[in-house]
Amino acid sequence: MEGKYTGTRYVHSEAEIEARVWYETSKSMTYKQQEKIYTGNSEKRHYIKLNNFQINLYKSLPKFEKYDTINERKKLKIFSNFYLPIELGIDEYQEITSVEKEYTYEELKDMLVKNLEDELSERIEDKSKIVNKQINVKEIDEGIEVQLIYEVLENIGVEEEIDNNIQ
Repeated sequence: MEGKYTGTRYVHSEAEIEARVWYETSKSMTYKQQEKIYTGNSEKRHYIKLNNFQINLYKSLPKFEKYDTINERKKLKIFSNFYLPIELGIDEYQEITSVEKEYTYEELKDMLVKNLEDELSERIEDKSKIVNKQINVKEIDEGIEVQLIYEVLENIGVEEEIDNNIQ
């Protein structure tokens, strides 16, 4: 603002400034995929850990050729915030097998698009401001590559303090 007696003064204004922002991600997969299937067989191994010394309460390793390990640990506590240096643990080994599955073009495309949409949804704050969605699919060696682009209206205005001593 310019005044006859005050000279030039900088003042605050309030506004919402929206701009079109593009979010892009891509992923590729082959038509043949190895899928992990749990057989339902599992074994548990218990142990006690004192500081850095571990006492195993079992003798052998799991008998499975392929398995996933799930670790569960609990520290002993006396009061609400006081823990002893003793830890009880259970390692559960769940047997898995691998099965080769072959997807069709449409199945693979739908799966990739869903994965990419989930990934972009985590990055976008207001999903109602998505104004355009573009999906590009490209054939690659033994598979496809999917690119997903979202065009989003976002408020890019930033509130800043004004330095009135600017010349």
